[in-house]
Amino acid sequence: MPQVTETEVFRACRTLFGTELQLNRDFLSYLQPAGVRSAYRKKAKITHPDRFAISAVGTRTKQHRLFQDLNQAHQTVQIYMQQQKLFSARKFSRNDSAYTRPKRSHQDAPHRQQQHRILPARPLQFGLFLYYQEIIPFNAVIAAITWQRQQRPVLGAIAKRWGWLNEKNIHTIINHRSGFHKFGERAEQLGLLNQRQVRTLLFHQRSQQKQMGRYFVEQGYFGEATLNQLLLQLAEHNQTFRKGFSGHYYYFHRS
Repeated sequence: MPQVTETEVFRACRTLFGTELQLNRDFLSYLQPAGVRSAYRKKAKITHPDRFAISAVGTRTKQHRLFQDLNQAHQTVQIYMQQQKLFSARKFSRNDSAYTRPKRSHQDAPHRQQQHRILPARPLQFGLFLYYQEIIPFNAVIAAITWQRQQRPVLGAIAKRWGWLNEKNIHTIINHRSGFHKFGERAEQLGLLNQRQVRTLLFHQRSQQKQMGRYFVEQGYFGEATLNQLLLQLAEHNQTFRKGFSGHYYYFHRS
């Protein structure tokens, strides 16, 4: 089996899931085949060359390239998940005390929230915490992240409104090729924004988005009282494993 690097997986995930997601190792840790297939099919419907059969030659060529990139990204993520599966199997085969989850009967279904996966011994963000608690499925995590990101105003628009960037600056930043660096990082590299300005923009951007817990309440996964209980549990978990990690995991907002 060909091996893929973490950088290749991040690039593939951006192609599959979109650039609005914050990709990190936590995100990779809860990748699931069903979620990957769903993202691939959704993008395939949009980019498939057959949809552009009567378009201009340049458009057909572009869509053919995009569809090839999508297929390659799908294959890369599949290989990565197979690698992780093999790695986990070898790890547990060497560990006599490996945890084996008991099988559940249908009678156990109403008590699903009381039977949790083993939580990782590190701080977690809210969506990942709920996933490990088996309160929400993987596709709900992706949907919530996407929903939350869509609440944020565009970083360039904020900077323009504050007079820190103009249209020409924004166009330059967007078109600057710099690996996986985000808008603010590229702006710093080009000398169009300084570190203090980028941090201020990011803080303001995040302050404008709704908290992820609102999404799960609105979708009917649980009510307000349960949300507050879960946030308290998350804060307690993150405080327990806070050493060596930044503090952004620890706060939470009540409704």
